Amino acid sequence: MTNIPPVLPLLLFAALLLAVFGRSSPRFHRRITILCVLLFLWSWPPFAALLNATLEAWYPVRPYPAAEAQAVVVLGGAVYAHTPSQPEDLPGIGTLLRTSYAGWLYTHWRPLPILVSGGPLDALHVSVSGVMARVLEERGIPPSMIWRENSSRSTYENAVYSAALLRARGIRTVALVTEARHMLRAEACFRRQGLDVVPAPCCYRALPYRFRWTDLLPKARAMTENEDALHEWIGLLWYFAARRI
Repeated sequence: MTNIPPVLPLLLFAALLLAVFGRSSPRFHRRITILCVLLFLWSWPPFAALLNATLEAWYPVRPYPAAEAQAVVVLGGAVYAHTPSQPEDLPGIGTLLRTSYAGWLYTHWRPLPILVSGGPLDALHVSVSGVMARVLEERGIPPSMIWRENSSRSTYENAVYSAALLRARGIRTVALVTEARHMLRAEACFRRQGLDVVPAPCCYRALPYRFRWTDLLPKARAMTENEDALHEWIGLLWYFAARRI
C-alpha cells in the first residue's frame, strides 16, 4: 500500500494534457512553467538531498550504534532471482548494503546474533532472508549466529514476525539495521511491537551533503532518490493512519 506510481510520468502526462487541451486558456503558459519547474526539481540533486535529509537528519552519522543491544536485526529488501543466465539468487543493492553493514558490526562492534528479516518474493519462490544469510556466511559470520525470519513481506511484518521470534528467545533490545532513509518507519514499527530499538542506520544519501558543480544539472539518479524519499513519507503517513506505528 505504500508503493506509489512514479512521479515523473505523472508530471509528463499532466504537461501533455495541458498541451493538448489548454492552449486556449490564459493560464496555459503559467501552468506549463510550473510543471517545468517541478520536473527540474524532481531531477535536481540538491532537491533530492533536501528531501532525503528530512528522513535522515533524525539519526546522526556514526559507525557504531549509540547503545548496547542483545541482538542485531537487519531488514531485507530486493533480491535478484536466479535465471538461466544467473544461477544464484543475489541480493539487490539495498539488501547487500544493509546485510554487509550488519556483518561489519559483528566483526568490529559486538559479536551478537544477527536476525535477517525477509520473507518470500511473490511468485519467485526466493527467500530474502536466505539470500541475506548466505551473504553473512560469506563474510565469515558463524551460521549459528544467524537467525532467520522467513515470513515478512513489508516493514510492518518485519517488525511483527521478528518481535515474536526475539521475545521467544528472551531478547528485548535490538540494534536495528536498515538504510537511513528507511529508519524512521522501521524504528516506529519495531517500537510498536514493544521492543527497545537502538537505531543502526547505514547508506546515508543526503548526510553529509557534499556539493559538486555537476549537481547544478538534472540527473536521473536524483529522480530515483526523490521517488524513494516520497515513498517513505507516504509509507509513514499510511502506517500512522492504519495505527501500525
